[in-house]
Amino acid sequence: MSNAVYLVEFGSDKLEELFSAFQKHLEETDRGPSVRSYVGDVKRFSAWFMHRYKNNNVLGTSPLDLVEYRSYMQTRGGRRGTGFAPSTVNRALVSLRLFFQWLLKNDQIKSNPVENIKSVAVTAKPAPKWLSRKQQARLMHAVRGNTRDEAMIGLMLHAGLRVSELCSIEKGSIEISERKGQVNVTGKGNKYREVPLNATIRNSLRLWFEENQTDVLFPNRYGRPISTRGVHKLVAEYAYQAKLEDVTPHTLRHTFCKNAIDMGIPIDQVAAMAGHSSLDITKQYTVPSMADLQKAVEKMAWE
Repeated sequence: MSNAVYLVEFGSDKLEELFSAFQKHLEETDRGPSVRSYVGDVKRFSAWFMHRYKNNNVLGTSPLDLVEYRSYMQTRGGRRGTGFAPSTVNRALVSLRLFFQWLLKNDQIKSNPVENIKSVAVTAKPAPKWLSRKQQARLMHAVRGNTRDEAMIGLMLHAGLRVSELCSIEKGSIEISERKGQVNVTGKGNKYREVPLNATIRNSLRLWFEENQTDVLFPNRYGRPISTRGVHKLVAEYAYQAKLEDVTPHTLRHTFCKNAIDMGIPIDQVAAMAGHSSLDITKQYTVPSMADLQKAVEKMAWE
């Protein structure tokens, strides 16, 4: 390659030249905003290598060095001498794999030492927070009597609408009859979906339509459509009244998905109603929540 940096003796200036050439390669291959992270990971490895071997000859890196570096990052690589999260360690391995692949392609090393280094296993994250049946009841008791707010919270809790979707829908987007109903939503990525409405939310909407004679579906105190910030504030106030912590509009959407899964609705149907781009997103509602896990460990307590 025309800009190869063949290094016999590794002075700091030559090493920086190597890093600059690698960064230029990443930029030319359109790695986007990740370029800085990749180069930073390689520089951190180089610093560790220098500290360990008292030289900068990173071209002499062996698979064993990578295994030891992975272990170092897991146990004491952080600022306070604690280990990095698995995702951070794995990102560093990706960066180093790219770096040594680049060196191999340009005949500066004979093999990629990262090639067979395994990533750190990542434990599945606990599912998002949702409300239990009792918590849902407490929240709705706090809302009871305000027809507008019952309808808004109901659309998030019973139809799984995102707060942005709730604030953007219009009266004409909602269709209600005696036995069925639906709301037509344009969600993330400008994707259109039709979400069926159950009897509970149909009744709430019907009462609100009778009271609200304006063209705005959910007006604020000034008659303009309520903002996402306004909905966040409203949900927080009702949650406070219901003595519930950390409840947001997205918590209500999570609760809708969890309720649907618990009722035995097929996961593909839940994904369609929620507007998920992948079934992997919906699968998170089959994972125990942190509250579920807390209850499980409490059963094993000796006190």
